[in-house]
Amino acid sequence: MHEIRATLPPEQAAAATRLARKAGIQRVSVADVYVHGPDQRRQVISVETSTPKARAFVEAFLSSSMLSQADCTLTSREVRAIVDDESLASLTRPMSEPFTDVIQDLWQLGHVTPSYLARAGAGAILLATGIIEDNPIAVVVAALFLPFLAQLLAVSFGIWNRDRPLIFQGLRAVLVSTALAFAAGAVVAGIEGGPIRFAGFKSPLSSFAISAVIGITAGLSNADDTGRRDLIGVAAAVQLAIFPVWLGAAFVIGMPSHEVLYTRLLSFTINFTSIAACAIAAYAALHLGGGGWKAPRSGRTAKR
Repeated sequence: MHEIRATLPPEQAAAATRLARKAGIQRVSVADVYVHGPDQRRQVISVETSTPKARAFVEAFLSSSMLSQADCTLTSREVRAIVDDESLASLTRPMSEPFTDVIQDLWQLGHVTPSYLARAGAGAILLATGIIEDNPIAVVVAALFLPFLAQLLAVSFGIWNRDRPLIFQGLRAVLVSTALAFAAGAVVAGIEGGPIRFAGFKSPLSSFAISAVIGITAGLSNADDTGRRDLIGVAAAVQLAIFPVWLGAAFVIGMPSHEVLYTRLLSFTINFTSIAACAIAAYAALHLGGGGWKAPRSGRTAKR
């Protein structure tokens, strides 16, 4: 369930209200406000409704040539409960979230900050310890820290919506995570020594099957209020991070045969592309797009 607010010039309020009613939203609140900055009076259109209706309203708003070019802001918030005359079966439907919620979540999770580096580094060290000692607990705990899935989903969502800045941000974050995983594997191997006891690597075909399931599920859950994104992220982190960690450790302890090395690198490539491609397929199945709307680099933007 979501609350959607649009702050816009008074002459555009009637058009926004019509879009909300057309989306099936029965109650639309309108309030007069004064916005400092432009120092002008505005009107706030506010609706509280189910997630599918919120998405329909947001997409109609962003697709409207008149409203999308107006000096306005659009905000989206998740709410825990709404009490009105709509049936709970309809009101509580969790899919699918508005385009603005999805894209800004992915943008936010793709920023490489000190916190991001700390989580990626800590997770990679734990994962390196887990594969050298063949410790499944360390591997599972490491997957809780490793940032890989959301960043790869940003690449997929950017490709689907032809948003090159989002693609580049997602790729940069994935490359940072991969580099830290390789470095952590080398450091832990240098401290603990070998051999690498973990032997649970899948064949390329098995890797493809698992990654395809992860990609489709992650793409669908990304637009679902109740999607278990953290749990899916754990599975994806292991599918992706274990290869650069293993490669870093093997670089210090001793490289395996070329056949083993090429198989592992092929599996990593398959995992990466399969998750990304299947997530794109999920976004396409949901028709999750901004109706041609692109987030500006400065000025007016949709906020969550």
